[in-house]
Amino acid sequence: MFKSFNFKLFLKNKNRKYQIIIIWVTIFLDLMGVTLIIPFINEFVEQLGGDERHAGFLLASYALMQFVFAPVLGKVSDKYGRRPILLLGMFGAFIAFLIFGFANQLWILFASRMLAGIANANISVAQAYIADITSREERAEKMGIIQAAFSLGFIIGFPIGGILAEQFSVATPSLLAAFLSLINGFIAYWFLPESLIHKNRVKENLSLNPISIAKHSLFNIIEYFGKPSFRPLMIIFLLYSFAFSILHVTFVEFDREYLEMNPQEIGFIFMYIGFVGFLVQIVAIKPLVKKYGEQKVMLFGFLLMAVGLIITPLVDHMNWLFLTSLFVAGGNSLLAPTATAIISKNGNESEQGITLGITQSLGSLGRIFGPPYGGLTYHGIHMMFPFISSAIILIGSIIYYLLTNLLLKSKKKLT
Repeated sequence: MFKSFNFKLFLKNKNRKYQIIIIWVTIFLDLMGVTLIIPFINEFVEQLGGDERHAGFLLASYALMQFVFAPVLGKVSDKYGRRPILLLGMFGAFIAFLIFGFANQLWILFASRMLAGIANANISVAQAYIADITSREERAEKMGIIQAAFSLGFIIGFPIGGILAEQFSVATPSLLAAFLSLINGFIAYWFLPESLIHKNRVKENLSLNPISIAKHSLFNIIEYFGKPSFRPLMIIFLLYSFAFSILHVTFVEFDREYLEMNPQEIGFIFMYIGFVGFLVQIVAIKPLVKKYGEQKVMLFGFLLMAVGLIITPLVDHMNWLFLTSLFVAGGNSLLAPTATAIISKNGNESEQGITLGITQSLGSLGRIFGPPYGGLTYHGIHMMFPFISSAIILIGSIIYYLLTNLLLKSKKKLT
């Protein structure tokens, strides 16, 4: 076993397998740090004088920063390489989690989450890293493996966060997340090589002025929306992100208020969701894509999620959540990597950073409005409303995508 491991080869970036392992570890630690704080975030906000509406806007502030910075960081990584952007994000997350853990006022909590949003906007850069070192044919499979790192972060991060918040204090998971981000940064610094070769880097000059950054992000999104091959994919990714992010507030609130679950129990439910996602991404993605193709698997993921969202608010006991979460987690795990792979294939090799950055930015745009919408409609209309409306959005996304594809094919035949 040890004879087959060439450490020199590992450090010098001559074996793609080791690159994938290291980027997988960095994403896993990154996401574990984020998931550690989710089970108690509503409780923490309440301790500082807020409610579920503030919790929704807190999550939205994080997504807003990702919306602005994801395409910019993607573009910068297309010019300067993936490695420096990934490292900046990891060490930035360390600072953000420290501030979060010691926050004693709501505005400090918001400031820390906004900084974390900027730091974690580098997820698209990690995806671009994978695109750099994989062929177009195997991209869905490798994106699925990377998505599994997200799921494993759910499996481990949520229950640990819930236990620490329940047994110690709400600050404890944040401090652990800060420590993990620091370790993550050092692992990447020592072991993660650069993936983007110089001939594939863009040559244009980039401005670091904050106003220029915001304008550049908006311009990039508008530009890619103008491309017929990208537009339908980006719209359904936006709608998916909006629908799924509604759960970030409403699912936790439903568990706390209606099912009377504590942070530890909520953490274990999220662990189960992560475990289902991990299994789907490791075991099911490759054979399903090989047999049915990425598009059909993606659309089936939309449908599974919609079913899960419809039946979730109908349960009256924690045990039934294991069934509803199976649909939601399974659907999400089929949808996310296949959609990312399809979008990646539509861009050329020198555009992977910006293409996936814009995709993540649109995902963040959905997460800006999803949590506040969920928090406001949960109590303002009815606790079932955000779940049912999310399912309708997902089903509508399927219909829109299929109709758009039919129209595009009809236009091609006419020309």
